[in-house]
Amino acid sequence: MMPAAGLAPPPIVHTAPQLMRFEGVGQAFDTAGGPLRVLDGVSLGIGETEFVAIVGSSGCGKSTLLRIATGLLAPSEGRAAFCGRTVSEPLAEIGMIFQDAVMLPWMSVIENVTLPVRISGGDMAAARRDAAMRLDRVGLSGFHDAAPATLSGGMRQRAAIVRALMTKPRLLLMDEPFGALDALTREHMNLELARIAEESGIAVLLITHSIAEAVFLADRVVVMTPRPGRIAEEIAVPLARPRTEATLLEAEFAAICHRVRRHFRSETGIE
Repeated sequence: MMPAAGLAPPPIVHTAPQLMRFEGVGQAFDTAGGPLRVLDGVSLGIGETEFVAIVGSSGCGKSTLLRIATGLLAPSEGRAAFCGRTVSEPLAEIGMIFQDAVMLPWMSVIENVTLPVRISGGDMAAARRDAAMRLDRVGLSGFHDAAPATLSGGMRQRAAIVRALMTKPRLLLMDEPFGALDALTREHMNLELARIAEESGIAVLLITHSIAEAVFLADRVVVMTPRPGRIAEEIAVPLARPRTEATLLEAEFAAICHRVRRHFRSETGIE
């Protein structure tokens, strides 16, 4: 049921410890036409091992919120806190995956994947063993020494996920990681990501435009309003795990997707 006009939806009560917390986050940017307010009063928590997906129309501040979470952008108001500490710079415990899986073309796949460990001065022999195991598990067993240019878009994103996990983050931030993939590859990557998130036991915050993707992957879907972005509703997704192709056929899956979609129909005036 949609909240009554003008009333904020009742908050979801969280009983698990919160790993990341946005507290009254607001963000405005100076433009030639004056201040542009992108986010307004966003308060949101992400629990240990929880998978949260944020959906919203373009320009509502979703990616800005992720930049604040990484410590790359200081909010105009409020704060992002990780384990109770204000995030003011990038943290090793927070990994990030972008829509474009950038890989250095002169390095092999396994060299790209282990690059974060090399930069941090870690044990490279152990890192290569770990990377080889992880690459095999995501279907890249024959591509350890391949050039990135020989990989498809879906394969590069699988390698990017492995690279982000090499530093053993506690929270993984993902900004439209599968937006550039075709529909079949995207569906396969959703299955892969669901499995990886469940097996690794880390928390994930995913930004996506795909309602079906958000509902399939997440424990909770957060719907944002058009700019300035506010939280319109938080929707729990009580679908059983592990999520499989059969999940997409469940009546409850369709019902939750419909509940999320109603927000965007109201934006356009279409019912």
